[in-house]
Amino acid sequence: MTRTWSPIDASVVDPILRSGCTYELPRDIWPFGSTESQFLRMFIYGLAANEETPSVATTALVVARLLSERFDSKDTQPINYDWYSIMQRSDGAFFQSGPHKDIDFGHHLSSPISLASLGHV
Repeated sequence: MTRTWSPIDASVVDPILRSGCTYELPRDIWPFGSTESQFLRMFIYGLAANEETPSVATTALVVARLLSERFDSKDTQPINYDWYSIMQRSDGAFFQSGPHKDIDFGHHLSSPISLASLGHV
């Protein structure tokens, strides 16, 4: 399967690298979905040293993970989560993977998660 990598502005990623924190991104800097009402929130965190993500078919360095939250009224549990890998090329440019639905706390939930539930405040 071929994965599509989309450029992501460094101003979204740089501030969180090596911070050890999870951040809720303001809508005006979301890399996608900011004009689509079904998207509710986005979170981003830099990967810790030796932290791994499932394979995303790249040899570039995966440096962060983006999590999107959206509402889908068709689902019994209407809050949906997807995650995206953020990789950094050797020239410093950042790119995001397409969505992954294998979220450790579940792809479909009946209510939104809290930032504290992600292990960060």
